This record gives sequence, C-alpha cells and structure tokens, in this order.
Amino acid sequence: MSLLDPITLQRFERFRRNRMGWWSLLTLVTLTLLALLGPLLVGNRPLILKIDGVTRFPVFAGFISGRDLGLRIEGEPNYRLLAEELKLNGRGWLLLPLVPFAPDEVCEVMPAVARDAEGRWSDPRGLIAEGRIFSLHADGTRRQTWTIIDGRPEGDARLFAEGVSKARAKFVAGKVTLRAPSEDRTDWEPAGPLRTQVPSPCPPGLDGHWLGTDESGHDIVARLFGGFRLLLLSAVIFLPCVYGVGLLLGAAMGYFGGWFDMVCQRVMEIWSNIPFLYAIIFLASLLEPSLAILILILVAFSWIGLAQQLRASAYQVSARDYVTASRALGAGHARIIWRHILPNSATVILTTLPFSLHGLVFSLSALDYLGFGLPPTEPSWGDLLHQAKENWNAWWILGPTLFCLVGTMVMINSIGEALQDAFDLRRAQR
Repeated sequence: MSLLDPITLQRFERFRRNRMGWWSLLTLVTLTLLALLGPLLVGNRPLILKIDGVTRFPVFAGFISGRDLGLRIEGEPNYRLLAEELKLNGRGWLLLPLVPFAPDEVCEVMPAVARDAEGRWSDPRGLIAEGRIFSLHADGTRRQTWTIIDGRPEGDARLFAEGVSKARAKFVAGKVTLRAPSEDRTDWEPAGPLRTQVPSPCPPGLDGHWLGTDESGHDIVARLFGGFRLLLLSAVIFLPCVYGVGLLLGAAMGYFGGWFDMVCQRVMEIWSNIPFLYAIIFLASLLEPSLAILILILVAFSWIGLAQQLRASAYQVSARDYVTASRALGAGHARIIWRHILPNSATVILTTLPFSLHGLVFSLSALDYLGFGLPPTEPSWGDLLHQAKENWNAWWILGPTLFCLVGTMVMINSIGEALQDAFDLRRAQR
C-alpha cells in the first residue's frame, strides 16, 4: 500500500477536515520538537559563557568547576548569580536558556530587595515584616547578612569569611549601636545588590520563576517541561512494546483460531482479572520504583485490549480469498501474517494508537499522584497534582498542571477521533 495512493490521500483529507484533530496533531508535534531541545530551552547551564576572554559551552561540556572559572569554589557555580557578577565586574558575559532552571534543580527563591523613601526594606511582596537580607557569592553562599524586623535592621549584622560567620555590628531599630572591633568605623549598613529568601512554594513572578515553585523548590515551568519529556520517553518505550506483543499475539489468534485461540483467550481472561492497582502496590513494596519498572508493569496489563481488537480484525481478514490463495501458493504463516493480516488491519492499529497513548498518560500521572509511581526527584505531572492537593493555597501548582494534563489528553483524544473519521467512511459521510 503506497503512502500516496488515492485511498490514503482521501483518508488524509478527511483527517484534515476534522479541525480539532488536525490542530491537536500540529500542536503535539510542535511541543514534541520543543521538548527535543531539552537543556537548550530549559536548563540551568549557559548556552555560551565568555569569561576572561575564554569562550565555553557549559550546556554541552557539562560540569565545570568554579576553580576553572576563576572562582574560589570547587563545585559548579550558580550561573544565574554568576551572570550578575560578570555584569558588575566586566569579566565577561553568558547566555542562559529561555527558562534558566533545570527540572530536577531545587531552587532557593531569592528576590532582590530595595529600600523605600523611609529607609525600610521591602521585597516584591511588600514590606519585610520579619526576615533576613543578604549579599551573595556566585556559588550561592552568603557574604553578609542582616536581620530585618518591620523593614529595618534589628540585631546582628554578620560577615561570612571562609565559611565562618562573624558578628561585626549590632542594630537596634535600624541604628548601629555596637561595632566589632570597636575601632572599625564602617557603619555596616545594608548596601549594594541585596536579596531575601522566600519559602517554597512561592508565587509566580519572584526571582525569575514565571509560574512560581512547588513545595520542594522546583520551578513549575521547568517541572512541567521535564514531565512532558518524561511522558515522551515513556511513550517511545511503551508503545512499541505493547504493540509488539498485542499485534503479534492478536494476529496469530485470529489467523490460526482453534485450540490456540481458545487457550490464549482463557489466559487473557485470567490475566485481565488481576487488579491492576493492587499489583502496582505489591510490586512497589518489593522493588524500587523506576521508569523501566513502571513501563514494564503497564505493558504487562495494556496489551490485552489491543490483542482482542486485532484478533477480531485478523479473523475477518484471514477468511478473505487472497489469504486462501496465498496458502494455496505455499506462502508460510509468518509471511501471510506479515504481508496480509497486519497491513489489512491498519485501521485497528492506527485508530487505537492515540487511545493507548491516552491510557499511558493517565496511568503514569495517576500512579505518581497516589505515590506508587516515580521517585519524587523525577519531574512528574502526577507528583505536582499531589503537591497541589497538599497546598490548596498554592493555585499556581494546580492550575498549570491541570491545564497541561487535561489539554494533552484532550488533544490525544481529538487525534484519535479524527483518525476514526478518516478510516471509517460511514462516519466521515455523516
């Protein structure tokens, strides 16, 4: 069957006439292409870094020690803070991805603070009633810190030198009352680019987090992006495995029939009566959850429906004259199944594909929501829904996650409906 034969072109045209399905397909293809960009679009490592005249590409090079960049740390620097430091001292520049947070990165939300006309300190949320303000090194460690009460310094002002905190001044109602050492004439007033820390989950718009953070400090946009990439990876593994088992077994049942078909049906009936959720709970208590284990379990319970549908289609195709003629000409069973049964069952294969993907998205999200899915360190839409249940006030967790999950499932269903319209002439003529 040619991809450009008149029948295929007519089916494609009927598919395009279903606007919901056609635009859903284009949207999912576009999102998939964006997801393939990975850390080039969403990540905490710069695309390009030029420092002291040397150009680097951390997004491709991976880990780069702070020592190699002229810093005093062995670990990897916080590139978002390094960008500000490079801008101040003129040592170079860097270009971060569009979303400068990694899906698995636990972020400390530290928005900038400013002093108003009355000399009181505030952050983007308003006056700091009680908290701390501080300056930072490029590695995220603090240089100096002040305790703020009712917008004014109160208590010790501290300097961090080689990891040791030293009290250098004392404030009362915003005024310096004590210096250490006493001959130090520096007022130790807060000055320069200063920040404060906001506990997670934090609302949108703070410190570059477009949709805020979850309760663990993960950026919501990065988490949603990572969850979508995880679903794509799951689909790449899940669909070939399910279709490899379901198609071959279903085609063989419909083609051979007899005792082989009867035995396989009894086995499928017994297997389908095993409670899926209880099996997941039992296996999750024995094995450490991972994507490979979850996909294996889902495959074990998902091939039955596909095999039953293909069995019915293969039973009809195997009674056709061209199959009988192939047997008479000496064609083997494997050749008949591969060249005649499966191609003529393409309608079943293609129209069930979107709904199999829909089931995968729903199952993975539901398992993560119930706590029997992937570890919390993995980005997952189900885990975000679970956090939203525990933090009803954090609407920025529930809203975007529900939009992504429901939107994805609606688009997949729309594609499935459009494929059914395209392959079923009676439905297309209604």
